[in-house]
Parts: sequence; structure tokens; C-alpha cells
Amino acid sequence: MFVDLESAVLELAPRLIRYCTARTRQPSLAEEVAQESLSALVERWRRHGPPDSPEAFVFAVAKRRAARALMRQRLWLPLRRLGDRSEHSPDPEVRAIERSERDRLLRAIDSLPERLREALLLVAVADLTTREAARVLGISESAVKMRALRARNRLLSLLEAENGTTRR
Repeated sequence: MFVDLESAVLELAPRLIRYCTARTRQPSLAEEVAQESLSALVERWRRHGPPDSPEAFVFAVAKRRAARALMRQRLWLPLRRLGDRSEHSPDPEVRAIERSERDRLLRAIDSLPERLREALLLVAVADLTTREAARVLGISESAVKMRALRARNRLLSLLEAENGTTRR
């Protein structure tokens, strides 16, 4: 349990940034979402005292804010493209990056159903306990464990299928 606000923020910040980066795939947007989420925690803590679970509070806020930020970007993207006529085909370096293992994994994660993807990101990327992830998602701990396991198994199957290999 966190003793004070400062130690809570210091401990949660790196995990929150990793989670937000995994959710948004954009480091600058991830930092913005993480900062807003930590600010919400600070405001809550100062006004009403610490929440029962600072982890669950801040990750639930981050989950909602990341979704809203991505939606805003999708809505504005067509307008930005109209103004940016200097868009060219990607150079060879960019194409190589797109074909990297990281991109394969991100595509596989993106193809997971949202409920499985969220459980996996909270447990594997944000390093939340199953109890904290359950609070963020509003489900039982056993449901979080099952979703994370299904997500991992599905990821493995997707990556193996792409490679032409199978599990034994």
C-alpha cells in the first residue's frame, strides 16, 4: 500500500507510461494520457484522500482517457490529411521498421478482442496484479486471469500461424 501521494506517483508513473504507450502506440500521446491520469489521481487524493486502490484508480482513468484520445485522433485525421499535401510514400527505412517483429506483435495484439487485449495490457504491460486489473475492468480476478491466459494463447497461435509453425 502506498504511504503517501509522492511515492504512489513515483511508483505508478513508469508502469502507467508503458501501459499508455501500448494502448496508443504513440509515445507523446501516451505521456500526455499518463500525465492527465496522474493529475486526476493527485486531485482525487488531495480532495478526498487516497482512493482504496491508487493503482486501480489511475489505470481506470488512463484506460478511458486513452480511448478518448485515440477517438479524437481518428476524427481529426481526415482533416489533417487534407492540409498535408507533402505526404510521400515511406522511405525504405520506414518500410523496414513496419516489417519488424515489434510490428508483428502489435498487429497480433490489435487483432485480439478488446476484452482480452485490455486484460493482457493491464497485467503484462502495466504490471498490475490480477486484483488491481479486476478493479480497473470491473470484473472478478478469475475472469482477469482467464482473459489474460486466453489472450496469450491467442497471440501465440496468431504469431505461429503467421510463421507457418504450430504448437505441440
